[in-house]
Amino acid sequence: MKKNIFAVLFFCISMLYSVNALAMPLGMIHIVYWENSYGQYTYFMLIENDGPIAPTVTTPSSHTITNWQAFPPIQVPAGDKSLDDDENLVVFGLDTERDDIIISNVATLNAQSLFHGQEESGFDDSDSDGIFNQTVAWHLPFNSSWGLNDTVKPGDWIAVMFTLSEEVTSFNSWVGGSDDAVIWNTQSTMLEDEFGIYDADKGLYLASILTRKIQARKYGH
Repeated sequence: MKKNIFAVLFFCISMLYSVNALAMPLGMIHIVYWENSYGQYTYFMLIENDGPIAPTVTTPSSHTITNWQAFPPIQVPAGDKSLDDDENLVVFGLDTERDDIIISNVATLNAQSLFHGQEESGFDDSDSDGIFNQTVAWHLPFNSSWGLNDTVKPGDWIAVMFTLSEEVTSFNSWVGGSDDAVIWNTQSTMLEDEFGIYDADKGLYLASILTRKIQARKYGH
């Protein structure tokens, strides 16, 4: 049965202000879903920027990032790097913890938003079969200009939707923030990991990412 998007939006907003357990250090996130007429599952996600994390957070001293662009891949040192570059949301997404599911109809519902969503390969391999988990992620464009007014600022929110071929009730979610309007230096060696977007040449994170397990709630239940 086709759902009323405005009713779902109202439901999600009310949940954001009433369920503190879903609050993330960088943002508040809630997901509702329903089975659609094609036997697939439509997911509606609402994220509110709840402000930055503590300014003293750093990566572990022994942390490294795999540079898959090198042949053979090498480990790049990234320990004791600051993760306080996090005021405005520039990227967010969900890890399905599956590698055998179809993700489709990825959309951003905020009018005029520059955030683009797509299916991507994740960093984790939940079933240890050598295939990375499938994720759905939204980010501001890497290769075109945008400003801080295009980010999700503290107190603002963004709504998105996507479809899965099978029902998933639990996700690993992430939100990434930055204080800068440049999070990808094309002239540098750019790497990504669970902590953020890293400029290996400059030795700093241009955007920091925080992850958390989150449950999706079936609409009407």
